Amino acid sequence: MQPVVYDAIVIGAGPAGASCAVWLAYLGFSPLILDASEQVGGLTAHNPFEDAWNVTAPGLTGEEVAVQIKRSLDGARVPVLLKMRVDRVDTIEDPEQINSLFKKAGSPTNPACQKLFRVFFDGHSLVSRFVVVASGVTSRFPQELASQKYDHVLVGPGRHISNYEFANKKVVVLGGGDNAFENAIFAQKRGALSVDVYARHIRAQKQWFESLSQKRIHTGEYVFDPLARTVNGHKYDVVMVFYGWQAQLNGLESLGLSRSEKGYVNTHVHTAETNVPGVYAIGEVANRHHPCIITSMADGVVAAKAIQRKLEQEALELVS
Repeated sequence: MQPVVYDAIVIGAGPAGASCAVWLAYLGFSPLILDASEQVGGLTAHNPFEDAWNVTAPGLTGEEVAVQIKRSLDGARVPVLLKMRVDRVDTIEDPEQINSLFKKAGSPTNPACQKLFRVFFDGHSLVSRFVVVASGVTSRFPQELASQKYDHVLVGPGRHISNYEFANKKVVVLGGGDNAFENAIFAQKRGALSVDVYARHIRAQKQWFESLSQKRIHTGEYVFDPLARTVNGHKYDVVMVFYGWQAQLNGLESLGLSRSEKGYVNTHVHTAETNVPGVYAIGEVANRHHPCIITSMADGVVAAKAIQRKLEQEALELVS
């Protein structure tokens, strides 16, 4: 790859990362997006249902919103490298090395620049002024699965749920959040013979309870056997697991990002900057404010404007 010093490398092409990159591009800077997936959109790209909470896209499914995200990136001419998994990120603080990288890229040296980042991915590496972590979240797997896959055990939301044939099957849902109850109702509407919900704690909105039999909602500890597909000894045809989310930070361990008790990246409330100067975390990986597609896009704007302020301040220092 031709040597380039990007203003920002954004890790993740979901709503947060795309929003940040598009804003940076229209502000006159040079962002680049890396994403391990085959398409842009993050979790949105795997949601076949309408997202009624997204007031900017009435009637559109998550998959259709992902198409719109790609159109926005194309319109802003943001370079996007897909199927590129980040291996690590190194910090470069040696002035001579920084000057050398600017010269190799054909850019004027920048005495105000005291740090660069080198992002390694799939045998390649690229250099940037800033790094924006927008890598999103992944579904939490129950300990009983031990990262193995079992027939008719479905973990997390997505196409594997919408494409599954629930008719005349005994279904059990594990989890006490909105996703668990919403998908229990979905299976019920798709003709399931019965739907049970097991949750150690109930966190779901009360509105979901009206569509489910209270006798089918079990709270407290339970024993789950994924091989036998039993819960507390009761046999089921299909198990759906919704244990929430965990931050996706593979390949970013070298940065030493400060994280909350639940594993999300800690950030400054006004800038989205992490404990590592020059590194920002946005969207659900930071779990900043009511995480969803709208707040993720807002996070992208916050980080883009914070980066703009730093770059423009450096430019002023150079001419003063």
